[in-house]
Amino acid sequence: MAEAQLTAGGERLRYVVYDGPWERDAVLDYVARYEGPEDAEFPGCVPIPMTAEQFEEYDGGLEYWSRELGMAWVARDGGPDHENPGGHLPALLTRVALERGSPIRCWGGLRMVVVDRDGRASEAMHPDQSVYLRPSSWAPSGRQTVIGSDRPPDVVLEVDHTTDVRRKKLGIYQRWGVPEVWVETPDAPSPSRPRGVVPGLSIYVLEDSSYGIAPVSAALPTWQAFEIHAALNEPTASPETIEDLVRVGRALGDEEGTGPMDDVQIAGYMRRAHGVGQRTGFARGREQGRAAGLAFAAVEVLRLRGITLSDDTQQRLAATTLTQEALLTAAMRCSTEADFRVRLALDD
Repeated sequence: MAEAQLTAGGERLRYVVYDGPWERDAVLDYVARYEGPEDAEFPGCVPIPMTAEQFEEYDGGLEYWSRELGMAWVARDGGPDHENPGGHLPALLTRVALERGSPIRCWGGLRMVVVDRDGRASEAMHPDQSVYLRPSSWAPSGRQTVIGSDRPPDVVLEVDHTTDVRRKKLGIYQRWGVPEVWVETPDAPSPSRPRGVVPGLSIYVLEDSSYGIAPVSAALPTWQAFEIHAALNEPTASPETIEDLVRVGRALGDEEGTGPMDDVQIAGYMRRAHGVGQRTGFARGREQGRAAGLAFAAVEVLRLRGITLSDDTQQRLAATTLTQEALLTAAMRCSTEADFRVRLALDD
């Protein structure tokens, strides 16, 4: 053990340097007992002395770590309200991926590090969520992404429940060249939330080496900031959110020439729905049953995609003479019920 000093919040703090490996429980206990002033650059965080050796052995989350300073910063107040947005995002992106027809991967609090010429970590951060839109082309190979040699995530999510990443972390992400950062402040209140941090989501897109605030995601086209915020704060996805996710997945699929039928699970559902529809149709009679069976298959495809039809649309669909190809193609490619009706000219 040794005595040292740290400047934080404009004051000199004395503390005892812990010379053993930091365990997660020990860090949480240190945070709980900390009574020093708040750091202006990392509001809502507790500074913890941490050597390079301790950092390499530590497997918990950190807001930021610097080898030069020998310090790490850990969020003081965590809890479900802080963790929920990062945990909820993968479920939302799974729906987008199914619609696009190719996978999207989230790596949670992926460790992002800068290393020196000798391969030693010099600084690091843990985002609340890291999104790789095309993991078949590039994905982290281990527990960390090395800035400058590995490809950064397409999107990084930071949750400002009781912190404010705009003070310091956003500038570091900009220096590291992370293409898009989402900063989410949950609707759930917190008495320790910094002033000026209000519920909502901000999208920062990197252009010409600097971030600009954008109303719409560049990585996930057409997904607007207010829609993302609403989706992250819902206990279950609303019909409006489902429509948004379908639209975003369709936009990505149109860019890449893919669609739901390129996903093995969705393709299996569609084949099953078609088969059930045919069997139901034959049981009801040849010609009348064919129309009813195809209508049933189309409705089932839409249901599996989270799009429900009104009774009026289903009645019109049951009476249609459209081909199987036209019905199922419209069911796979539409983004809303209105879009489905337009594609099939049901209102003509």
